[in-house]
This record gives sequence, C-alpha cells and structure tokens, in this order.
Amino acid sequence: MEKRSTLGLCPLVKSLSLLAFLLGGNTAHADDAKPEAEQIIVTGNRAIQAEQTADLAKSITMRPPKDQPLPRHYQPVCVKILGLEKDYADLIAQRIRDNIRTLNLSVGTTKCQPNSWVGFVSDSYQSVIQLRQEQPEMFAELHDYEIDRILAGSRAAQAWHALEAKGVDGKPFNYTTINQKKVRVNYQFQTGRLSPTTRVDMMGSIVLFDRKLSSGKTVRQLADYATFRLLAPVREASTEPGDIQSILSLFSEIVMPPAGLTEFDWSYLDAYYKLHRGAQSEHVHDAAKSAYLKSIGQKLLDSAERTDKN
Repeated sequence: MEKRSTLGLCPLVKSLSLLAFLLGGNTAHADDAKPEAEQIIVTGNRAIQAEQTADLAKSITMRPPKDQPLPRHYQPVCVKILGLEKDYADLIAQRIRDNIRTLNLSVGTTKCQPNSWVGFVSDSYQSVIQLRQEQPEMFAELHDYEIDRILAGSRAAQAWHALEAKGVDGKPFNYTTINQKKVRVNYQFQTGRLSPTTRVDMMGSIVLFDRKLSSGKTVRQLADYATFRLLAPVREASTEPGDIQSILSLFSEIVMPPAGLTEFDWSYLDAYYKLHRGAQSEHVHDAAKSAYLKSIGQKLLDSAERTDKN
C-alpha cells in the first residue's frame, strides 16, 4: 500500500562540500493512500501524438547557455532525502534509485557521497531566496535567467543543478594565462570536425518541495517528480486534459496529475541520456518523440500478442 505524505517539515541550510542540508524540528508522517491505478494508454492518431510529444518536450526543456551541451549525470547518482521520517525518506529514495536503474543509469553504493538531494521545507520558494542571500556561492555559477527559472512555476517545488564543463572524456580543463587573463584550455583528441570536444557534468542536483503545497501527493508521485527534475534541467509541464501527460504536471491546477512517471516521461529521460555527449537542447525534442512513438507502438504490439494468446 502506498503512503500519502502530509509533510510537516522545517527549514534548510547549506552544509558539506557542495550542497547538503541540516534539517531539524518536526518530520513528516504519512497516511495510507489508495492503490495505484494502472496506466491506460490511449491510442489515437500517431501524427497528433507525435506533434503533442514534440511540443511537450520542447516546452519542458530548458535551453543551456549558447553552444553548451546538455548537462547530465555522468557519475553514479547518490540520493539523499531530508526533512522526512526515515521510513518515508527511505521509500522515496528507493523509488528514485529504482527509476534511475530502470533507465540503465548508475546508482551510488550504500555509503556513497550524496550528489542529489531532495528536501522538504516549510516554504521552498522563500528558502531559495534566503539561500541566495545567506549562501550566494551556491548560485555563483548561475546566470540571472537561470535563477528566474528556479523560482518560476507553481512554487510547490524548486530545482537546480551545479554544473561543470569538462572535456568530452570527463577530464577537467587545464588553464593558462594569456595577456594576464586566465583562460581555459581543452586538450581533447577530436576524431572529426563534428565530434564534440566538451561535455557538461551535473556535479550536484537539488529539488526542494514545499510542505503545504505538496501535501496530499503520494510517495510515488513525489519520488517520480523528483527523479525527473534531478536527472534533467526541465520546467513544470503545462498540459490540457486530453493531451499527452507528464509527472511534471504534478502541481497543475488544470489537469489531474498522473500516478507517476508516464510513458512520455520515461521516453524523454531515456532519449535524453542516450543522446551523444555534445547534444544540444533541440536534439531532445525529436529524440523524445521517436522514443515515445516507439514505446507505445511496442506496447500495442505486446497487447495484441497477449490478446491473440487468450
């Protein structure tokens, strides 16, 4: 039986080497929720589905700075949940790890150093503003428009990433001084003019949930929403009833949110992490569309085969 969180939680402060939190006071407790309903795949015109998928992928994908590759986790993802009772924190963490494994991505060992944090606080929006004032170094590498992205949306959750540009092989850049100015030098072997020479690593990812605005959401919904935003720099989804849905609409006032990651969400994340290391944001749209259409096509074939056997 899944649990539904009521999230009575407390503020957060920076700690550890990159991002971490020390949360005190009350922790959340939870009540029983109804069993999860099986996802229903609605078949329809594939041209319309393709268009909707591409539009949704485009609307949620945040564009990185000019000519910068898509940021991704290249190291094993190590998740830390803060602000919940241990039992429920463990449930969310395990769900996130299971999701990551389903995508064939690496998960950190039991005693790994956290690089992905999910925190539950009394006011997540104000917590980000307070952190900017008290711990500006946490946002030193972010442009103003990237800060605006963090604070945009429903105010129920905020997410951001600590990024580092590296050589395509994962080695840090060297630096030299030219005309008294420190410049970056990238000594990368390049097989061709079109081969990427750089990649962008997610060194840390954070999702903050607002306790009041997250109240009533299931453990699965919160874990799946956090999974998506930990793994990719995306914004919340604005969808209409009848459209292809996403867990990123979890806090939408327009549609009933899905029970967890949808077919679109799995397809998007799968495509996002299978793209080459130098891929740009525009590459995600077509890749997600192709992955989605392939996935639902396979499910329809599987369903037809089961019907024939029966």
